[in-house]
Amino acid sequence: MKAFHPDCGSVEKPMSDDRCFAFVQARMSSTRLPGKMLMNLQGKAIIDHILDAAATAVGQSNTVLLTSADRSDDPLARHAEKKGSVVFRGSLENVFGRFQGCLKQHPCEWFFRICGDSPFLDPTLLDAAWARAKTAPQSDIITNVFPRTFPAGQSVELLNSHTFAGIGPDTLDDEDREHVTRTFYRHPEQYRIEALRAAQSYPQTPGFAVDTPEDLARLERFDGRPKFTVMN
Repeated sequence: MKAFHPDCGSVEKPMSDDRCFAFVQARMSSTRLPGKMLMNLQGKAIIDHILDAAATAVGQSNTVLLTSADRSDDPLARHAEKKGSVVFRGSLENVFGRFQGCLKQHPCEWFFRICGDSPFLDPTLLDAAWARAKTAPQSDIITNVFPRTFPAGQSVELLNSHTFAGIGPDTLDDEDREHVTRTFYRHPEQYRIEALRAAQSYPQTPGFAVDTPEDLARLERFDGRPKFTVMN
């Protein structure tokens, strides 16, 4: 299926394509803004903005909310299930293990890791990453954060499932287990990292991530949806 975006050109969307999933990482126990996933932003819950953006790229059936089995995340899981979203629950602290567990339950060739702080994520960036996977199929990770040329809240990481599943827990430290893709960037010599770079210079601040009450108030006033262009 083809979709045309004025910012990215004609790219192949993985809609209804079981080779590619989106795993949305979210929890309610944020230290700086507890409960933010269910807070209202421009008329709907923050998590709904993110799930909808992911579903635009890969389809709702291929979009999975990855939250924890901790009781604190029960309201989030119930909300997503009521919305009709697929939910996977795993370890609160070992987020890497949560992703590997989800991958076993939802096998695919590639998956997006999408963070729960990105309600205004531009879906065309996901399209661009998927298009890059077609031209660089041997990549272990396709990313726009290494180096970072897009504002916060626009982070896109597309991981090769075979590579990710093969990473043993004994090779990870505590930070790796909390920050899922950190091990790739700590060991760039071990992995084939394909970088998505911005086609022009974008301001890095204040960005589009929601981490604080101030971020939420600022984005509530934001008019429209951000659009970005990826360098070919």
